[in-house]
Amino acid sequence: MILSGKIGYGPGLPVDEGVLKKLAIAVQEARGDRSQREFSKLLEVSQSTVQQWENGKNVPSLENLEKIARMKGMLVEDFVAYLYDRTRGITSKDILDRVEVMPSRDFAQILHVIGDRLAPPEEGSQGKGAEKGKGKRVKAEKRLRLVRERQKDAVELGE
Repeated sequence: MILSGKIGYGPGLPVDEGVLKKLAIAVQEARGDRSQREFSKLLEVSQSTVQQWENGKNVPSLENLEKIARMKGMLVEDFVAYLYDRTRGITSKDILDRVEVMPSRDFAQILHVIGDRLAPPEEGSQGKGAEKGKGKRVKAEKRLRLVRERQKDAVELGE
């Protein structure tokens, strides 16, 4: 609904041009290489609806905002805060909630970084061919053991 140059969206959340532009970009980013038709089927909306979002002519429902946020690896609350240029302090619960919606590839990358931090790769330990693959698996298992041990220690200490 358009009112005085602003589009009403939810209780007390007017959608101005800046929000519409950020939303349009975010929708395009979430769509990625998919066509508007493919993306619309994924979200169970019409292609013209996606086109309206990308042209700043309409805004998604809360349900679709949540789907778009998840595609971007975000919680809907963080996505809306991003659209409105508002930030919130991050808590451990926020991090755990983000991990829940994170794409597997991103999660794997984070685990790799955590593993490297807990057990830095040893120099010169990588072999060739099958040995290289075996070495990576052994390192991953070692990292996972360390993560579990630290997690157990944290729980015991009440952190």
